[in-house]
Amino acid sequence: MSPAPGAPRLWPAALAAISGSAMVGLMPLVARQLYADGLSAPSMLFWRYSLALVALGLAASAVRLDLRQAWRGGAWQIALVGATLGAAQTLCFWESLKTLETSIAVLLFYTYPAVTLALDRLVFKQPIRPLAVLCIAIILGGAGLITLPGLRGGTIDLRGLCWALPSPLVYALYLAINARLLRRHPPLVGAFGLFAGMALTFGLAAGFIGLDVPESSAGWLLLLFIALVPGALTMTLFSYSVPRLGASSFAILANAELVTVVLVGILVLGEAFTADRAIGGALIVAGILVHALSRQGRQPAPTLPRLQRGPLPPPQAREGYRGGVALPPPPLAGEGRGGSS
Repeated sequence: MSPAPGAPRLWPAALAAISGSAMVGLMPLVARQLYADGLSAPSMLFWRYSLALVALGLAASAVRLDLRQAWRGGAWQIALVGATLGAAQTLCFWESLKTLETSIAVLLFYTYPAVTLALDRLVFKQPIRPLAVLCIAIILGGAGLITLPGLRGGTIDLRGLCWALPSPLVYALYLAINARLLRRHPPLVGAFGLFAGMALTFGLAAGFIGLDVPESSAGWLLLLFIALVPGALTMTLFSYSVPRLGASSFAILANAELVTVVLVGILVLGEAFTADRAIGGALIVAGILVHALSRQGRQPAPTLPRLQRGPLPPPQAREGYRGGVALPPPPLAGEGRGGSS
């Protein structure tokens, strides 16, 4: 089925969601190196968001976006979401990894597409396609196969479980609210607002527990990398794709992150390439592709452009205003004033 004439194309947003999420899959590898370099999780995240803000501010200036005007126009709401829900879901996930088996933490977190679908249906009254439910089931099955080796030998720590259980719900709320807020602003404004809120929260946390600084130049380079690539660039792609795709569709496509984590583990960290991981990765890719391709034949109806606020145009020749009401032009020579109507 071809999209309706004039309807917006969704494949750029889908590509942005997949590529941005794949970049985030590099974070666990880099985080491991930064922890070894003496950084705590709050310090690492504070430096990541703060350095990313500099890059986003420069990019906004280059394209002549007025961030202060955007802030007054409501972008502060995006920053508030970043400072609360954004920081909370990040903290829950990273804290759960300290005491909970990694495979269990990952599997619990990647239930967020199902939670997002339920929120859209139950809270926001959005229609849910059966195909979306099928894709999520396929992806969850793939995630289960990937994490199966850890589940077989892992033990469940109650402290880690208490951190991990809220994470998918918080992230689903984060997606659902951003899908609506980010529609009102350019992607750079959305990315700047979210990172500003997160930088504030983790800056306060680092102020209480102490701010760590990398002990080597390699550590600073890694911080710069996660600030620019799985940081500023990824968040800009996120701010572009989420309002165009919707929370549920983004949550499905964002599972490309888990595929990247598996590939990094096998190719870089030397983890075993097992049949469970191969089948699980294939299922996740299949679920993503089926959902992405199905969206090409189901485009949303085009929306009317919003009216721009501003002063009325000046009167043209032979026009006048009296008491705020436009008067008709005076009659030409030979015309009467008592025309029939």
